[in-house]
Amino acid sequence: MPDIHERKDAHRFVACREGIAKPPCRRLGRVTISQALSEISVLKRFQPGSMIILLALLAACSAPPTAISGSPSPSSASPSASPTTAAGYRVLFTASTSSGSEIFLYDSASSTPQQVVALGAGPPPDARFISSQKIAYADRTNPASNRIVNFDLSTRASTTEAVASGDIPAFAYSHDGTMLAYLAHDPAVGKASLHVRRAGKDTTFNLNAIPGRGVGRDDELRLEYAPDDKYLLMVDTFVGNQAQAPQTGQFLVLRAADNTVAFLPPSGVSANGTMATWAARSDRLYYRDAVGVRTWDAGVTSVGSLVNGLRWYDPAASADDRWLAFVDIDAQSVPHVRLYDLQTKQVIATVTAARSHPILVSSDTLWFLEERACQSECLGGPSETSGKVLAYSLKSKTETALPFSDVHDLSQLAVFSR
Repeated sequence: MPDIHERKDAHRFVACREGIAKPPCRRLGRVTISQALSEISVLKRFQPGSMIILLALLAACSAPPTAISGSPSPSSASPSASPTTAAGYRVLFTASTSSGSEIFLYDSASSTPQQVVALGAGPPPDARFISSQKIAYADRTNPASNRIVNFDLSTRASTTEAVASGDIPAFAYSHDGTMLAYLAHDPAVGKASLHVRRAGKDTTFNLNAIPGRGVGRDDELRLEYAPDDKYLLMVDTFVGNQAQAPQTGQFLVLRAADNTVAFLPPSGVSANGTMATWAARSDRLYYRDAVGVRTWDAGVTSVGSLVNGLRWYDPAASADDRWLAFVDIDAQSVPHVRLYDLQTKQVIATVTAARSHPILVSSDTLWFLEERACQSECLGGPSETSGKVLAYSLKSKTETALPFSDVHDLSQLAVFSR
């Protein structure tokens, strides 16, 4: 489709080809799911054996991509109901077993997901959209050397963008797709590094050594560009204590223009800051430390306090910056999804049942995962995810099951509007 352009002689816009048969097709930047379906303004950690889903609204002038192979058995995706969110969307998710992983594309107009990538045994790939017709994923099938692969949904051509010794547990593209950042862990030598690529130039930051921590609720792994792509957030709690060497510690904010450090959590109570997220419309960062939830605004040297004493997990901001969704762990170690109203400064409950991994997909719609009592040994609490994804309406205060199952972690998503 040609770019939309203005014919000055006729003083009108020409979209697609002749005239304007439908609204102009407008590509919007890649954003996190917490930046919403209704307001388009992208990584979060995942766990082995999980499904990681990513969402894209169908572009008005683009056809659904062709899959590499035929449709797999519906048992992998287990669609169980009609979608309860806006019509016309695509979901990219990963189904993993002990023998391998497959990346599927689920179209809301179809009843069967299509396989687009098949990989061998290993940790599930962190798949996501770069644009409406291009995805990226981490191929982690070779423990000695991981790679980031770009895959074109139209041509089915793949390109290796980066290779690293050891594991690539997280990566992120900027919203405009011109910058790539990724973490590399080499357990064999206890080495961790952050790699940033811009305009063909790679910059490597050697981080503090990996102390060999286990997986727990307080561990976070996140790379995320600010809404305007001017800053890059890195949180990697597997890396050694921030106080050992702050400039190469587990919590950094870099200036994307020159890769200099823009922000480090203050020493003392903020030395081990974690559970961070950007606001949707500004370069404001929210994070948690020993005091509670803090704020940092780009260009400011000091930090603010949002809620003292709040120990939140997995925060996410709404597109209008009215709400912050998060998980609160009760005295019995059961997770519950709460909302923080940035206007009234109040914490608001959602459902009383155990829920986790909240994502605000619009100003009044919340997605989260259902939790159930542990079926076997659990780490970090008496519950585990059931695999069901639920949608919660802030208006009606009711929840509805979404047509996906076997989902145990919700990664950041790439969203494109009609």
